[in-house]
Amino acid sequence: MRITLIGAGAIGTLWAVKLSQAGHHVHLITRDGADKRALNLDDTSLTLPANQPDLLRYSDLWLVCTKSYDVQAALTPCFAHLEPETMVMLMHNGMGPHQWLIDTLPASQPLLLATTSQGVFRAETGEYRHTGNGPTALGAGNQAGEACQFIADVLDHALPTATWQSDILESLWYKLAVNSVINPLTALHGIKNGELLKRDYAPIIDALCQELATVMRAERILASATEVRQRVETVAKATADNYSSMNRDVFYRRPTELAYITGYVLQRALAHQISTPHHQQLHQAVQQVER
Repeated sequence: MRITLIGAGAIGTLWAVKLSQAGHHVHLITRDGADKRALNLDDTSLTLPANQPDLLRYSDLWLVCTKSYDVQAALTPCFAHLEPETMVMLMHNGMGPHQWLIDTLPASQPLLLATTSQGVFRAETGEYRHTGNGPTALGAGNQAGEACQFIADVLDHALPTATWQSDILESLWYKLAVNSVINPLTALHGIKNGELLKRDYAPIIDALCQELATVMRAERILASATEVRQRVETVAKATADNYSSMNRDVFYRRPTELAYITGYVLQRALAHQISTPHHQQLHQAVQQVER
């Protein structure tokens, strides 16, 4: 396949290298506008073409791996080169950009939504390290996307495991729920994920999970506070020695994805007139340490 990967950060680099190794023709869209980009992942180094309009136009798939707050700015200049049959897939933390894309793209344009638990770390040398295998889930973001289930096999062949989900929004919401507990709490307190397993954090985590389950049910996602809590604990245990992405963003004084994680929960809660005081307080507290 001819694949354009938009955003060559940690996850973008991982997929670019793995898809290229699987035999696909991979092209990059990067912020610097250069016509090629050298990628380094583990013991693999390769150089891929970048920012070439013809390669963008004739791609079968656009895989968007930018930060959530960069999706709109990264995609908008590309739309002039979007062919009607090209599939567009979002793969980023948080939620929100998918709704903008649904409203922006023609209904006939295949839209796919994905979430991955693959672990990637950027070393001080600038090289990326694939630190852990995790599942990737993808599904249709609109009716046209329903015809693209074969893409799950493409991704699974390049980087197992990837599976098609008939209701991808459920997977996205559970990923969002876990992130909206772990990311802001670890960013606010300057701790690794595993610290959240301590008893001191149980009351706030319980309260956040209860609010999340209420909002998720209003969004027609089958959810309970117990299930959300279990998933948070599972991820916190599995990544106990890791810092969350939001923790690192705050530490290095970079923009965070708070608006697309906790902010999206608050947005949907407001739409359903649901009170979420603990999310509101946490949102405000992280905003303070962001400054």
